[in-house]
Amino acid sequence: MPNTNGFSGPPEGPIDLERLLPQAAARILEDEDPELFRTWLAGHLPDFALGEMKNAPADLFRAMAVPVSYMIWNATPLPGNNFRPRPLPKPTRNDPCPCESGHKYKKCCSNAPPFPVLDTMVMWPLVLSNLTSDQIEQAARQGILPLEALVTAAAESLENDRPLLAIELLRPHFEKPIKKPSPVDDFALQLLCDAYDEFGQAAEKLELLARISRETTKSPLRAGAWQRLTAIYLDNGDLEGGRETFANALRDDPGSPSCAILEMQLLAIEERFDQISTRADFWLRKLQRSQNPPETIEHITEILQELIDNPHYAAVLLDDHHLFNDNDLDDDEELDETSLRLLDWVDLAIERPLPSYSTDENALDLEDKDEVAGYLGRLGLSGKELDKAMKQIEEQTEEGLAKEDPEQLDPESSLVFQPPPEIEKLEAQWHAVSQLDKPFGIQNFPDQHWEGWEPEQAEPWIGFLEQHPEAADSLDILDDLVTAFFLYPDMPQPVMSREGMVPLLRRAVAIIEKNLVGIKDSRLLWNRLSNRPALRSLNRLYAVTRYGFEDLQEADRLAEFVFEINPHDNHGLRREYINDLLRRGENERALAVTEMFPDDVFVETVYGKLLALYRLGRLKSAQPLAEEAIDAYPLVAPYLTRARIKKPRMSESGIHIGGKDQAWLYREEMRETWQQSPGALDWLKKIMKIKGVRLRG
Repeated sequence: MPNTNGFSGPPEGPIDLERLLPQAAARILEDEDPELFRTWLAGHLPDFALGEMKNAPADLFRAMAVPVSYMIWNATPLPGNNFRPRPLPKPTRNDPCPCESGHKYKKCCSNAPPFPVLDTMVMWPLVLSNLTSDQIEQAARQGILPLEALVTAAAESLENDRPLLAIELLRPHFEKPIKKPSPVDDFALQLLCDAYDEFGQAAEKLELLARISRETTKSPLRAGAWQRLTAIYLDNGDLEGGRETFANALRDDPGSPSCAILEMQLLAIEERFDQISTRADFWLRKLQRSQNPPETIEHITEILQELIDNPHYAAVLLDDHHLFNDNDLDDDEELDETSLRLLDWVDLAIERPLPSYSTDENALDLEDKDEVAGYLGRLGLSGKELDKAMKQIEEQTEEGLAKEDPEQLDPESSLVFQPPPEIEKLEAQWHAVSQLDKPFGIQNFPDQHWEGWEPEQAEPWIGFLEQHPEAADSLDILDDLVTAFFLYPDMPQPVMSREGMVPLLRRAVAIIEKNLVGIKDSRLLWNRLSNRPALRSLNRLYAVTRYGFEDLQEADRLAEFVFEINPHDNHGLRREYINDLLRRGENERALAVTEMFPDDVFVETVYGKLLALYRLGRLKSAQPLAEEAIDAYPLVAPYLTRARIKKPRMSESGIHIGGKDQAWLYREEMRETWQQSPGALDWLKKIMKIKGVRLRG
């Protein structure tokens, strides 16, 4: 029998609940058995002792396990009980002691240190972290999860780049009018809008906000909807609509910190910079007097303080994208002299007229070593760098660019971008000065370590640019400068990205587009080395546009342009683009992209075509393709269809074609999308059965 009669009470904080509760929740969910949980806790409680408690006798831990197990068990929502706790009654004095000592409770563990009642909301995040997305979604659809739990799960989904799951969790909550909105409702709305943004569902977001602003009473929830609508109107250039919705937001929640930023944006659009300093000071004092916890408004108060001193900073707030946000008050004053000089050069360079290039079909013969060496020499390479580049090209030629470049030995004709002779001469001088190697593959970084941002190393190439503004007419030099931005020591740096890298990428693509106008067959194949700066710039701009600015329309246009001029898509853009289209429900377009690459080896293309066909109801075409896909990638279908699966060991050397890592990565990227297609996974299971592939194989 545990000896507890002489124990007057535990020292302050005897058990490390922060470490204990997550492990306890995981153990409870294994079998939802209170007796097994209590036994587990009795054996492990000493591992979580703090301070003096670490030296307590074993009998005391055994006794403490009783109240601690009741405290945790009674607060834990159980999936097997419709996500409700199944509390156990406290034993009476004459009941057998739960510690299984054989004694009555009054003579055993009744004198153990008491523990407070644990709020169920403390356990919700821990329970959700142990559930699969299928289980969470099912509980959400049944309406048995409280809003706080939904918000917790949705926020975690967004952090893990799973916006579709966040949408499915939160959308049902807003399908009916909310009679008594709370601040949690507003937080849920903001999360749902963020998820719609990430998933590219602008129309759904707008409809939701309009409905909430119509149906909901005055509350933080309706104010949040008005604020979102204001931002949308301002982004679309509808100043009148923005003023109206901002006035509504201000009436509903006059002390909202978000209203401070919206007003600054309105004033900046109206170019009333003379009023910004005064209004920023007003809002700063108002927020400092408010009941908002200081840490929740710290970022906004920093911005307001900046606006008091520099009203024109409000123009920065008009940027409506996420890659270049205002999380840091990056200002030109924080940049070194080299960076400022480069940005000044970019400002002048992008104003130059677009140059004309010749676009003949003279291909560089990669098997002619003298011709290749001469070309690389004109790029400024010599000595060891030239030998290294020649060896790389020879290896790429022999290996077909390591399976990334199936057209390496392809005799297809291709345009070749050739700059004017004076620019070609300038490029040779640039390479000699900058000493920056080019990436010969599709990566963004060269193999060579470059120290060009060090002040002593930077002066020659910065000075060269300042003496030669016409360097901005060279796709080759623009390509190198963007690479230099990727190598910037403090990257990502909003000012350097927004005012340096992006304008140069846009200029490069504008040069490409201008010089291809009116050309019927405008292919620029990757195996022509002089085409690589153009193609690399185009793919880089797509990535910035899609994932930085989140401009879907422009990103789609750029992707289609890539496929038009580089039909082999050497950068593999089609992989992420097909997935993107399927997530957005654009099945016809996704199918059209997959059909551009009929013999593709990428899983995304094969299974993307399969899902598009299924969604479009073309099962006669889908079934034989599914059988071929399972033969080619036998692990992908099992990884897709299983509800839970252990993550395999990932190799740093790359993905193994047909391996577990490839199957896992596709599952992580696309399983949610397959789940959102009614019956798709069940249909795939049937095909697996036909092919003799076991679900748990």
